Amino acid sequence: MFSFLERKQNLLGIDISSSAVKLVEMSRKGKEYRIESYAVAPLPEGVSNEKDIIEPEPVGEAIRKAQRDSRSRLKRCALAIPTSMAINKIINMPASIPSSELEAQIAIEADQHIPYSMDEVSYDFEVLGPSRNNPEMLDILLAGTRSENVEVRLAAAEMAGLTVEIVDTETHALEKVLRCLTPELDQYDSVAVVDFGASMTSITVFEQGRLTFSREQSFGGRQLTEQIMHRYGLTWQEAGLAKKEGNLPENYIAEVLDPFKDNMVRQLHRFLQFYFASSQNDSVSQILISGGCARIPGIDEQIQSVIGTPVKVVNPFTQVALGSRVSPVRFTNDMQALLIAAGLSLRGLD
Repeated sequence: MFSFLERKQNLLGIDISSSAVKLVEMSRKGKEYRIESYAVAPLPEGVSNEKDIIEPEPVGEAIRKAQRDSRSRLKRCALAIPTSMAINKIINMPASIPSSELEAQIAIEADQHIPYSMDEVSYDFEVLGPSRNNPEMLDILLAGTRSENVEVRLAAAEMAGLTVEIVDTETHALEKVLRCLTPELDQYDSVAVVDFGASMTSITVFEQGRLTFSREQSFGGRQLTEQIMHRYGLTWQEAGLAKKEGNLPENYIAEVLDPFKDNMVRQLHRFLQFYFASSQNDSVSQILISGGCARIPGIDEQIQSVIGTPVKVVNPFTQVALGSRVSPVRFTNDMQALLIAAGLSLRGLD
């Protein structure tokens, strides 16, 4: 989506979240994938508001730091637009339309489906194939966003000395990493992928391997850190470190962590209700969870017990090799937060 330039070499995948910049460089030899390098650089408070970049300069500095820490020499990258800022719509077009005319016809359709003036919008499309319900029609995935959302991310990357080749959406980057590195999308009729991030949680539903629903809302691990701060009188940095290392009083689990896990389950249940209301389905076959909060012990079992659907913490990197610049221990701790960045880097390996 939003692909401005032709690929010329492997790409850095750069995920700009509300709290950090995550950078991944992947390579492929035959069917084997490898993480050549990666890094995570924190963002200062106030730089972004729920992934809406307010100040591009500190983001550019964080990207520069992440690249320096990763020791990658690549200068071309792929970025992503947050799900909440993008419009994703599957539209139908007659399969009889000549390919030379398809782009012009989709431009007409885009004007009807994107609720902004078209001179303020960046959009792209992907032909998914014949419609399941009518083989004489094509399913076409249309994605768009305000151009300002693209421009601020381009500016930050350029401040870091990088050239942006691709601007995708987080939803499609996640689909890319799952489709390339895991078999789950094609094993089930419907799969819900839920990413519990730092400040935003998103759901993406795939039906028979095709993306059909996505939604994002404000909720994430930042709220747990804030609760630890207020409950135990810690600074933000102290609370984050205590959460990561487990150095908290005995009442932490019962009085802080368990209520937060209950809230995670409620958020997921609400997401599923939105999906059921928008589709003909009343269940999903499998739930895959990712993101930093997916590492909370027992959360997968709790979700499965309450919702009644098989739940798995997704790990697309099981069969992925690690390059010499990657620490296995550090990567294991960080990998749940790297899915989108990895999916973006995979765009350079198409």
